[in-house]
Amino acid sequence: MHREAFRINAVNPYALGRQARAAFDDLWTQVSSLTNVTKRSVDESMDSPDTSFEAPQAAYTTVLVLGATGRVGRILVRKLLLRGYSVKALVRKREGKSAELPSAVQIVEGDLGSMSSCQVAVKDVNKIIFCAAARTAFTADLTRVEDRGVMNLVKAYQDECQQVAARSKSKTWPQAKLDVADFSLVYHQSRWNITYVGSPDEEKQGRDRATNIAVAEINDENNLVFEGVLFQRGAFAEVGAELNPTMKLGGHRTKDSEGLIMRIKGDSHVYVVVLGTSDGQMYGSRFLSTSSYSSVRLPYSAFRPQFQGQGPIDPATITSIALRYENKKSTVPTGVSAAEVQAANDKDQKFCLEVDWIKAIPGGLEPDVIMVSCAGQPRAGVSDADLKKVIDFKRRGEENLRLSGLGYSVIRPGTLVEEPGGYKALVFDQGDRVSEGISAADVADICLRALHEPSARNKTFDVCYEYDADEAATMYELVARIPDKSNNYLKSAVASLAKNT
Repeated sequence: MHREAFRINAVNPYALGRQARAAFDDLWTQVSSLTNVTKRSVDESMDSPDTSFEAPQAAYTTVLVLGATGRVGRILVRKLLLRGYSVKALVRKREGKSAELPSAVQIVEGDLGSMSSCQVAVKDVNKIIFCAAARTAFTADLTRVEDRGVMNLVKAYQDECQQVAARSKSKTWPQAKLDVADFSLVYHQSRWNITYVGSPDEEKQGRDRATNIAVAEINDENNLVFEGVLFQRGAFAEVGAELNPTMKLGGHRTKDSEGLIMRIKGDSHVYVVVLGTSDGQMYGSRFLSTSSYSSVRLPYSAFRPQFQGQGPIDPATITSIALRYENKKSTVPTGVSAAEVQAANDKDQKFCLEVDWIKAIPGGLEPDVIMVSCAGQPRAGVSDADLKKVIDFKRRGEENLRLSGLGYSVIRPGTLVEEPGGYKALVFDQGDRVSEGISAADVADICLRALHEPSARNKTFDVCYEYDADEAATMYELVARIPDKSNNYLKSAVASLAKNT
């Protein structure tokens, strides 16, 4: 070999790894064409090679699988049974597919669109894996499975957890959201008051602040209404309360929580939740209100300190909470008439926010619900319009799960392919950048390993086969993980990914 022909890529481990995998893929393709691997043999090939991965929690864990007869579900069910999990499956009666499942699976015949079916399915369940998908792109089918189905499932599971806690005479249950402000209760109604209205600049100059108005009252629906008019730019108004850290039934109100969730209705203005701590620090997180009731989830990681140099907020030190509206200076586009400028100013001056309740999202170590969504890659036989529709409903289902307060992992795989799993490197990423497919067997394996993986809790991530990153679009090497048959490769794969996504 000539010395000048020697290149660093010749000994680069990434390059060598890719070459080896490419050679293996080529060999596998040739063997597959000779042996005519069927779909059934693909399923079976994933039931046995990684049984050395042990799950000591399996003996006392019952897992409900939605979509158990689908491409991912049929493999997942067998992998769960091999490790000693008890498995339940919700199957539509008219599909007649329950016979395809192993006899050890406890089958519940029903429909995701039916709350009563979901209530039966979640009975005595410890974990849920949602890998169901609508069979068509019809709105009714997508709503039944991806939207209403997820809502029914998480609500039924929350109710089941609460009933289990009641039967065990526990004061609280791990998945329960903790009341920060429930305005249907007189206790909370009496504690919330206007804490500030005016402009800090005017205060420094000793000018009159009476022109700015803010009121807080409880309406006929027992909701807090925070409204007013701020005439000066830079003025703000706050309504809030001191928090009693100890709950009525015992336990700390926010210590082990991961964030806040609120049910609110507003006016399309941006508001701020302000949290005060026992050491006098202030933290704020902005949210956009809508003209209809919606739930807003604010993880503590979204709260920014009032001053630079402060550390992240410690939930155990929260002593006060407030809602703030600011009449901030707006950028006026050129060519806008004086009347339009005045109309914009008038809109910014007035505000009205209605709050039903505010709760603390419980913390935890592991995901309660694993959801298989999609990365949104093009699919054969699916039009762009139908694909966009499917993705929109998938994202709606994801949001329903996040807002439930349950611990979750949302997996967005690339296009599913019928290949044995465990033989190709996988890329775990965030940001809708995946471009390759992935074996349904590999997705099933990720679901299995996420069940008891703390690093996967409250994370949404994409996954696909390894690919060469577009050097023009990214400045770093995507790290691929080889599925390891003897340990949980998922831990290192998702440990660095952003939480509360």
